[in-house]
Amino acid sequence: MNRELVTSEPRPEVRSNQRGGRQPRFLAQSVILEEIGIPGLVRFTIFAVAIAVTAFLAWAAVTEVEEVAVTSGDVVPAGQVQAIQHLEGGIIAEILIRDGVLVEAGETLLRVDPEAAFAELEQMRARRAGLLLKAERLRAFAEQRQPDFLTVEPAYAALADDQRAIYQVQEESRRNRRAVLVSQIQQRQSDLAIFEEKEATTEKNVALLEEELKMRESLFNKGLSPKIVYLDIKRQVNQAYGDYATLQSEWRRGNEALAEARNRLAELESTIKEEAMSEMGAVTNELAQVDETLNKLKDRVRRLDIKAPVRGIVKGLKIHTVSGVIQPGAIVLEIVPMDKELVVETRITTKDIGHVKVGQPVTVKVLTYDYARYGGITGVLKAVSASTFIEEGQDPYYKGIVALDRDYVGADPERNRVLPGMTVQADIGTGRKTLLQYLLKPVYASVNRAFRER
Repeated sequence: MNRELVTSEPRPEVRSNQRGGRQPRFLAQSVILEEIGIPGLVRFTIFAVAIAVTAFLAWAAVTEVEEVAVTSGDVVPAGQVQAIQHLEGGIIAEILIRDGVLVEAGETLLRVDPEAAFAELEQMRARRAGLLLKAERLRAFAEQRQPDFLTVEPAYAALADDQRAIYQVQEESRRNRRAVLVSQIQQRQSDLAIFEEKEATTEKNVALLEEELKMRESLFNKGLSPKIVYLDIKRQVNQAYGDYATLQSEWRRGNEALAEARNRLAELESTIKEEAMSEMGAVTNELAQVDETLNKLKDRVRRLDIKAPVRGIVKGLKIHTVSGVIQPGAIVLEIVPMDKELVVETRITTKDIGHVKVGQPVTVKVLTYDYARYGGITGVLKAVSASTFIEEGQDPYYKGIVALDRDYVGADPERNRVLPGMTVQADIGTGRKTLLQYLLKPVYASVNRAFRER
């Protein structure tokens, strides 16, 4: 309409001489507009736009919006994922679970072939039974009594017979050695009895000869007996004294020999007992080692059934076929605990770490559930790693731990549960700023860079 009003009026003509002729020339439209003025509707539109822009800038200057650091991460249990290993390894006999299933604490997951473990266990039990029988045999031999093998299990009766035969040989050897010494003692005792009998006879003879010597000496002194007779009886007395002294010396030697024989007998008994007890000590030490090994083998047998230590979800099962081999100490599978509190392990970029602090609020969006429909989960940033983590092919990042206020999304606690391993987006609230600051941020950055360029 305005255009029509402007153009409908006849344009003033200006006459001018050009090439010797008079031709009309029209005024510029801007000059015409200046002459006729701005229409009222245009002025109103400009005024309304100015007011709207001013109002928007005022609103943007006072209206604050939340500033967040957008991070990504995964839901993990607060407790560590349980890595299930097998100490000795072996051949898998049975697989009772698969990845992703929920298992209860104490539930059997896999079974290892028990043949080798049972064979070693039985071998060690037989060795222990043999050592117990040997210890009883040595103890009975040292105490000089019959061994008691009645407590042995029927399966080891042959071992008991072997130890009984060894005991009989040992006992026979001891009887023979003892019999030799007893015979020597008896011989010494017999010799002493003869010496004592001779000594008594000689002592009587000495007494008679002494009396006869006194009589011969009295007669010789009176001249009633020749000197030769007196000297002969005196010689006999001296000889009797010599024989008596010899007998006493032989008796002492015989008595010493008897004491020595008795000492050898006592020493024999002591040596036999000492040897038996010493051997029994060695058997006891070996038995202690066998008991320790036996306990380890029993533990190994108990570990043939690989059980779940906690309630959780099976993850990363390494063996999928029966007769597969587990290496000693190798990780067989992992269990993600379900009874532990769930947290979010999020990756914070190095660009945002300067604005992130422990205790800041977090909004967690579980990607498997529609955020527009179910909403998110509020939480709090509980911890931030002291240094960065670097994974191959990715930028370095800091690890943050977010505690969740609940373990489900939406209004129903029984539905849309959050499970370990779910991927999430965690928006960490780092502060607030006005909308105007947010809009002018690119301008500030561009101006700052522009005035620094060479």
